Amino acid sequence: MPKYRITGIRREVDREVDAEFLAEKLLIPERHVVRVVIERRSLDARKKPVLFREFAVMLELTQALPPGIRPAGDLPWKIDPVANEPAPEIRIPSYDASKRIVIVGSGPAGLFAAIRLAERGIRATLLERGDEAEERYRKVMRYWRGREFDPESNVQFGEGGAGTFSDGKLTCGKKAPKIAVVLETLARFGAPGTILVESKPHIGTDRLVVVLRNIRRWLREKGFTLLFRTHVIDVLTDDRGGSLRGLRLADGSEIPADLAILALGHSSRDTTLALHRRGVPMSMKAFAAGVRIEHPQPLIDEIQYGARTPKYSDLVPADYKMTHVAKSTGRGVYTFCMCPGGEVIACASEPGTVVTNGMSRYKRASGWANAGLVVQTQPQDFAGGTGPEVLRGIEFQQRLERAAFDAAGSTHFAPAQSAPAFLAGRLDSEVASGTYLPGVVPARLDQLLPAPYVESLREALTAFDRTMKGFASREGLLIAPESRTSSPVRIERDVSGQIPTIRGLYPAGEGAGFAGGIVSAALDGLRVADALLAGISLDPAGGELPVFPRDPTVAESCY
Repeated sequence: MPKYRITGIRREVDREVDAEFLAEKLLIPERHVVRVVIERRSLDARKKPVLFREFAVMLELTQALPPGIRPAGDLPWKIDPVANEPAPEIRIPSYDASKRIVIVGSGPAGLFAAIRLAERGIRATLLERGDEAEERYRKVMRYWRGREFDPESNVQFGEGGAGTFSDGKLTCGKKAPKIAVVLETLARFGAPGTILVESKPHIGTDRLVVVLRNIRRWLREKGFTLLFRTHVIDVLTDDRGGSLRGLRLADGSEIPADLAILALGHSSRDTTLALHRRGVPMSMKAFAAGVRIEHPQPLIDEIQYGARTPKYSDLVPADYKMTHVAKSTGRGVYTFCMCPGGEVIACASEPGTVVTNGMSRYKRASGWANAGLVVQTQPQDFAGGTGPEVLRGIEFQQRLERAAFDAAGSTHFAPAQSAPAFLAGRLDSEVASGTYLPGVVPARLDQLLPAPYVESLREALTAFDRTMKGFASREGLLIAPESRTSSPVRIERDVSGQIPTIRGLYPAGEGAGFAGGIVSAALDGLRVADALLAGISLDPAGGELPVFPRDPTVAESCY
């Protein structure tokens, strides 16, 4: 049966794109329509308060459309025939099954590396320093309610990595053909099917826990060993020091390993320090730091949609994304990891610190909107460090996080300031409670953050308020600090994906400095797994080896 891909379809929100509509516009009988599959849809709010959606659909018919057909009303649709191509032949080579393979970390990079190995029939051991998702969720809830804090199982550490407690955004700033593989895999393990259609797909923390449980069960069925509360603190090498032979755990025990994928995450600072002491080559990497800004969601809806309560039923809470280059400092300022209908969350991973981030559940129904509002770092920011130069970005983060803890009264409350008070340099008498748990206290963030950050943020807030009137109003609350935007360190790897000085050790994902978000970390996990598989392939032709640039530039951002 003939198939067509139609793009450029535009309808007001709440209007359907179905067989009846398409048949009417194409001037064909509806009975000729076999199937309509919506492949992509995006929102267009340029004519607010009237809102539109744009669609791309795959249409299957009983007979071919007339050549050169144009839709009724001379609509600007693009209609392309879709060839019926045979399914590609899948050839899985043989591998050396004697190799002892370990994956360290169960964030997106570690999990997708594990999935790729399991799909190729390879068994491995997956180590995670935190808890399984369900137990981890319970511990995080206790922490947010002002009870005990677990430094080994929290928002940063545990099954799923830091992305578990996030909006679950699956957008990516760069195009890659394998993004579809990531989305389809997540859908296969229980993510909502909408992630395959929406231009800005997201899963939500509540649904991510279900996905993680399904992946865990599947990996065990494939013969994987999954060990939780297992903290890797060092790597072990052979007598010459050039090849991996195992991993040392925090309890003093050792796990033998011939090959290991290090998907540590950006907050495994102790393990990164141990690798540095081992002589693992690293370099400093730029990142960003600042605050979270939170508004009532109806305010953002009014700014973006033209009404605090839009008339449409099929409409998600509005989001935004803004950038600015501060003239006074030359630094880029941008909104980051925007969470419509979300919550600002406490996500420290070390005692005596405060760290903020944003999270949304699938329905995005909290009534609040938040985003990171961050400033690009520069090398002079790290001049006050005392440790190894390459790790001074980590020291910079820690100074901010400890200062925030002190500013909020040495509790896990967070220091906060209204946008007008921040711009004016004064202390609020009180601040809105918002969504942050266990709570916020009034503080002078302009005295907490370094002067160039304050100057850059003030200029950007003023500029953003011109674009989104009300953004810097009393309804905007700044909560500090947003310090874990990405890893401050890149662990170097050669063209084979391995650490040059320790063969068999493959750094991957956000903690290694090669990703920035769920999708890019998952893509890097797949890439590194493919490199490892190529190295153990018994196929005379060899495996397909991904190319790893010798001098990688900035980490790929997918927020």
